[in-house]
Amino acid sequence: MSRPRVLVACDRIGGLDSATAGRAVESGFASVADVAVLPLAAGGPDLATALAGLLPGTVHREGPGWWLATSDTIVVGFGQPSRPSWAPDATTRDLGDWLRLALDGRDQPRVVLDLTGVTAHDAGAGLVAAGGVPAGRELVGLVPAAELGLPATGAVGMLARRAHGAGLELAGLLAADAGLRDWIDAEAPGLGSVPGSGAAGGAALVVLAHGGHLMSTTQFCYRIADAGRTVRAADLVVTGCTELSALDRGGEVVSAVAEWAAEAQRPCIAFTTGTSLSSREVRTFGLESAHPLPDPVTLDGVQTVAARIAGGWFPARGWRDVH
Repeated sequence: MSRPRVLVACDRIGGLDSATAGRAVESGFASVADVAVLPLAAGGPDLATALAGLLPGTVHREGPGWWLATSDTIVVGFGQPSRPSWAPDATTRDLGDWLRLALDGRDQPRVVLDLTGVTAHDAGAGLVAAGGVPAGRELVGLVPAAELGLPATGAVGMLARRAHGAGLELAGLLAADAGLRDWIDAEAPGLGSVPGSGAAGGAALVVLAHGGHLMSTTQFCYRIADAGRTVRAADLVVTGCTELSALDRGGEVVSAVAEWAAEAQRPCIAFTTGTSLSSREVRTFGLESAHPLPDPVTLDGVQTVAARIAGGWFPARGWRDVH
């Protein structure tokens, strides 16, 4: 009789990064199921850690920057300082300098740029000025999933959204938007209104202008892991996050995993540090159930809860007969 198959694809849970949390859940299910772990993250240093478990390379870190290189791909990330939503003097020049440094002497044909750490909204002007954008290579920009449809300019564009959030007067917004349009017309004609061009403070515009394409970090991890087959083969999909609320639905990772499971018609459950949501609310997220973990989160705590839930889903005997 074959054992059930489980896919664990979670975000960071408390102090455990996605790979560590995933392995802890795996340990809880291992006695009753065959388990595959897919580390995921919404971006930044957590993405670097997740990719270290998916790609055959070593993550190199220096200050706010990191990169990971394989034979055909180099992934580069950089975290800018936190800023208010409206910061007209902020620039992506530091990102460009880091990208140029990371690519120096490396000729991988595909360059993947994690833009989720960008806090400036100069539409990549500093990035271009730094001269770090590679030519003649495939360019991929990783941006927040919620921004994949966001244009750079216009009434519903990136700049307008930030200006409204900061309470900027209309005259100031119009002047800033006109300046941005002038820059786009010179560097990337016609792209200011393209969906996604406003992602990451408009830095995604530079990727599009160089013939590249955009995707979310979860989409990227899904593709490089060829996770579609794994999801379809699973009897249960397990995800996890630090907080699960009606406001963020568990974040980008949980939302993506629940969507993958729904497309494959597979049940999906989540582990989290706690939730006050009802079972009905949790099901609206595409989850069968959400299971609270002891806080603070520890390896032993995750393993113990996962083992208990695993026993409920897959009794040690007769699983195929029951299900």
